[in-house]
Amino acid sequence: MTRLTALGLVILGSTILLGQSKNAPAFEVADVHVSAPGTPTRGGFMPGGRAELRGVTMLELISAAYGVDEKMIVGGPVWLGSDKFDVIAKAPNAKEDVLQAMLRTLLADRFKLVVKQEKRDLPAYVLTAGKSAPKLQPAAKDGPAQTSQGTGDPGIIHMRCTSCSMDELCEILPDAARNYVDHPVVNETHLKGKFDFQLDWMGRGVYLAARNNPDGPPPISVFDGLEKLGLKLSPGTKPMDVVAVEQVNETPAPNPEGVTAKIPVFPTEFEVAEVRPAKAGAQFSGRAGPATRTGLMGDWDFQNGRLEILGATLKGLLIQAYDTKENGVSGPKWMEEDRFDVIAKAPRDIPEDALRTMLKNLLTERFKLTVHTEEQPMSAYVLQRGKRDPRLEVSDGKARSECKIVFTEHRTYVCTNTTMAQFAERLPTVAAAYIKPPLIDLTEIPGAYDFELYWTPKNALPKAKTTADGEASTPSDDLTVFEAVDKQLGLKLEEQKRPMPVVVIDHAERAPIAQ
Repeated sequence: MTRLTALGLVILGSTILLGQSKNAPAFEVADVHVSAPGTPTRGGFMPGGRAELRGVTMLELISAAYGVDEKMIVGGPVWLGSDKFDVIAKAPNAKEDVLQAMLRTLLADRFKLVVKQEKRDLPAYVLTAGKSAPKLQPAAKDGPAQTSQGTGDPGIIHMRCTSCSMDELCEILPDAARNYVDHPVVNETHLKGKFDFQLDWMGRGVYLAARNNPDGPPPISVFDGLEKLGLKLSPGTKPMDVVAVEQVNETPAPNPEGVTAKIPVFPTEFEVAEVRPAKAGAQFSGRAGPATRTGLMGDWDFQNGRLEILGATLKGLLIQAYDTKENGVSGPKWMEEDRFDVIAKAPRDIPEDALRTMLKNLLTERFKLTVHTEEQPMSAYVLQRGKRDPRLEVSDGKARSECKIVFTEHRTYVCTNTTMAQFAERLPTVAAAYIKPPLIDLTEIPGAYDFELYWTPKNALPKAKTTADGEASTPSDDLTVFEAVDKQLGLKLEEQKRPMPVVVIDHAERAPIAQ
């Protein structure tokens, strides 16, 4: 695996141990600590020599450090995919490959991480040539593989591949058709050369809806689309190169004294900024930004250090600045009506948290804001006990604590060694069409469990079955996530009013101060 060659490699029999060489690159200074509860995963390697990874699991850290997919990391303790950490480090003028090597050094130093490369039999998909001759045209031009939007029915995904070899198609499929292909794809077509072709299929939700609708268009999965090209994709098991975790500590070694003072901080104010009333009558679409359903945020764009927000309400700006929801800001009515433009200059690669701080300080200055935070009743989703005993199997504690989507007849959410608090944290990421975070665990059920859950994607449901009350108005085999949690787990998932922190505006000038 070429992505691992930055490490010192020591050959022992048929196994390659990944050991740190004495001259391995290291961060100048690094702050490593356990994440605060609820910290969202964000950050990455940034130009200018800063690495900032927040709310990341050890599984994600190993994946970033070794440049391998998380599915290719095996072994290790059960907390590998659940405990979260923050890593903020300084490495001036370092390129990404060097930063990866530095992260490997950091994990070995602070967590005593030891890994090795070996082959193991893992679930995979095997791509073979079908019984009939493949319907692939030899590539018209020699060059790098490219994918683009093809032509055809707008209800179907059309992926045009030009100059694609079968090996390259195998690399593309797990990303392009991730709701079908949840394991690596191995090429056993024995087809040489490069080809031009179009692969057509329905997204999984559309496919399920079409399969249940005899009067609609014929369903076509990615497997069906490949068969039309004379190819066949089948599940199987194949030996794969993996990174096996031999040793790792759950608690990182303490930071050196004074470490946080040595890491450069981002500015808290824009270099220059203009805040002005928006042009009367201008139309705004919510382009490329965190637009709320009522369009409070206007049009948002941030490229090469230039922040441009057009036609945003003050409430919309505050929702972004305070990283809250629409009902997380309370103030006078004009804050939802008057619209403003914000044009500002910031460092090119500033992280999201720092940009929010700069926006918050700008709004405070230009609108003369005074605010306070208090708890108010707000809509939130809660997980609690149902009317009957929970249908949960106590985990033996040996499996990694994780939840993942597995594709069989149903799109099944499989959780192992998972507490109810962890389930409540993870579910909104895969059921975002139904529920928004935070999902609050009120079950008071101790311990960790193994369980499975499947539901119908929201876009594949009959319109009558999309509410959170768990009641179906028409007989159907389809299940909302609320019904699935009730029927399959014996728990109740619903929306309630709960005390939540709200930013209350005590004072704001209606006209921004010119600067």
